[in-house]
Amino acid sequence: MNNKILEIVSQLKGSLLGVGITDTNILDAIENNDDIHTCYILNNLSLTGKKFSMTKHGRSKKINIKKLRKKFKKKSLNNIICNYDIIKQFQRSFVPNSVYLNNGYLYIYGNKKEIESLKQKYQRYTNDIEIIENKDGFIMKINNQNTKNNFFKDTLFKIKDFGNDTLEFLTDLLIN
Repeated sequence: MNNKILEIVSQLKGSLLGVGITDTNILDAIENNDDIHTCYILNNLSLTGKKFSMTKHGRSKKINIKKLRKKFKKKSLNNIICNYDIIKQFQRSFVPNSVYLNNGYLYIYGNKKEIESLKQKYQRYTNDIEIIENKDGFIMKINNQNTKNNFFKDTLFKIKDFGNDTLEFLTDLLIN
């Protein structure tokens, strides 16, 4: 799966937001790609370099995943690469935020377990979703070039997701 991600990173152009990327090979591939002019990495590592700076003087700054809209403008990022294990607990806020911020492609990689629920959440906004499955996991490629989101639509989906999560929690509680 890492080879496929490295292949994807080598083809990217423009600005990039990486969430939960900790593999040094992928970070080196991002640094070596001359077509990526700005890269924002959100993880626990402290990175320095020309492309990895969130603030001046090359120091990285920690940003909350739930508050991505405050940092970036609408449709300001060309590409987003995410680790599913990191964004799993923030799905309710990350899905509409990623559609709001991205004007290119969104890549999510991870294990095969909960791929269908994530696919359904993104199909609310676009039908242009491609899933590449390996024996290690999956890579989901979502085209956000023509997607539009609405405040009322996003609020309705958040309420629906909250209700589904609550029902799932209650059934797990009652069964156990």
